[in-house]
Amino acid sequence: MPKDLRTFIKQVEDAYPQSYLKTSKQVDPNLELTGVLRKFQDDGQFPMVLFEDVKGCDVPVLGNALGHRDRLGLLFDTDSAGLAHAYDERQGTLIKPERVESGPVQDIVLTGDDVDVTKIANIVHCGEDGGEYISSGVTVAQDPDNGAYNAGIYRIQVIGPKELRLDPGAYSHIWHMHHKQEQRDEPLEVAIVIGHYPTLYMASQYRGPLEVDEIEVAGGLAGEAMRMTKSATLGIDVPADAEIVIEGKLLPRVRKWEGPFGEFSWYLGPAHDTLVVEVTAITRRRDAIYQDVFNAHPEHNLIGMVGREANLLSKVRAVVPSVRAVSMPFSACCRFACYVSIGKEYDGQARNAALTALGADPFVKLCVVVDDDIDPYDEMRVMWAVATRVRADKDVIVIPEAYTCELDPTAYSIEDDTRNGALNAKWIIDATKPVGLPFQVTVDVPEEVWKPIRLEEFFPVG
Repeated sequence: MPKDLRTFIKQVEDAYPQSYLKTSKQVDPNLELTGVLRKFQDDGQFPMVLFEDVKGCDVPVLGNALGHRDRLGLLFDTDSAGLAHAYDERQGTLIKPERVESGPVQDIVLTGDDVDVTKIANIVHCGEDGGEYISSGVTVAQDPDNGAYNAGIYRIQVIGPKELRLDPGAYSHIWHMHHKQEQRDEPLEVAIVIGHYPTLYMASQYRGPLEVDEIEVAGGLAGEAMRMTKSATLGIDVPADAEIVIEGKLLPRVRKWEGPFGEFSWYLGPAHDTLVVEVTAITRRRDAIYQDVFNAHPEHNLIGMVGREANLLSKVRAVVPSVRAVSMPFSACCRFACYVSIGKEYDGQARNAALTALGADPFVKLCVVVDDDIDPYDEMRVMWAVATRVRADKDVIVIPEAYTCELDPTAYSIEDDTRNGALNAKWIIDATKPVGLPFQVTVDVPEEVWKPIRLEEFFPVG
């Protein structure tokens, strides 16, 4: 059977049964659904939850499916620490899609007066959001010139039964594709995919050129071809094994007000004029599951983290072959900071690694480089290295006025640094020891002594 959302649910049930919960209690999609997930977060728990009865919604809602590194590891047959390496290995293998006549996503096809997006997408995630949002939709479009498919996750506000507002950001590939069509006074056809095997979500965060077909990237990440079928009302193909697909057209030369919306930074993204989607069809499985992504929550951060870590690892490895691992920590929203562990061979090497990382991803504004005895996924150890190996006057470097991300609350405009923009300082902390010079020796109980110890032998339960 082809991989789909149900494949992933089964993987989680088998590997981490305690992390998959179901509830038949009716939940209000206006803040209560995400409130349940927020309560789990407050207790340090991030289970995948199926809400079987969502008020006013025709389908059950799956929340927080991608909210833990261990679950993401299932996609790549690895553990949480091996995600970046596994992603990096697979993203270079493109697998062309398999085209089929139809698929489960077209069990039910709604067009014309039957189209009503509000019956399947009615979730208000955060108290300050401007309304109901589709936060989990992977927007798929085909480049009008080279024919390559692109996938991206953007904020999508539900305005009415047949109208959505989509904010792609001027740095995105879909913005460029829409711009091409706008010059021709033609709409860009889009399919908003809700619910699929999560490697499609990972592929949507691919950091490659526009010419690379991201449906082929998704196939490579999954290790099998994604099945695609002709859309019901458009000229593009759609994933045949998705749960739900909303078909529509990004209109040319039309902008309308959208927002505000809680972003991955856990701050409120401002409202503004943005693109308009005219919905032409909704297709879905007969027993469809609506997969939601909690926007201002660790799940949102994790979706973009894996591809970004892999990109940084690949770019840094080209300059510093002795790089061991790269981590983008939760504490910086899996975007704004990275920790790079290297086997340091000569002085200055850590700075080269950091400069490469800062240039490879505009969102990253802080890079901490540590020795290979420090696990970059253990933030306490990273901060210990900063506290004990850094001379601030020598090992902290600030690079002013670099291009960053407008959603960083501290980013500013070149015209007025009191206004939000896309400029910010980037900085490096070199927390590595000097090469060839004496440095204090770390102390610990030898691993061969403490690792084999079984605490239950000393402290039996009951």
